[in-house]
Amino acid sequence: MGWLIVPKEQSVFVYLPDKPTTVFERLEVRLPVPDFAKDLELTVGELFNWLLD
Repeated sequence: MGWLIVPKEQSVFVYLPDKPTTVFERLEVRLPVPDFAKDLELTVGELFNWLLD
């Protein structure tokens, strides 16, 4: 699993094995996380608030 974070567009491309790439742009949507971080709940908006603060 991988994230490509695009601050200028406030979008996150999510890459999962054997699945098409998904783009997350809506601020209220929770981002998928790997199994080892399953307790982490992070929305697109929270990610960009933290990164661009």
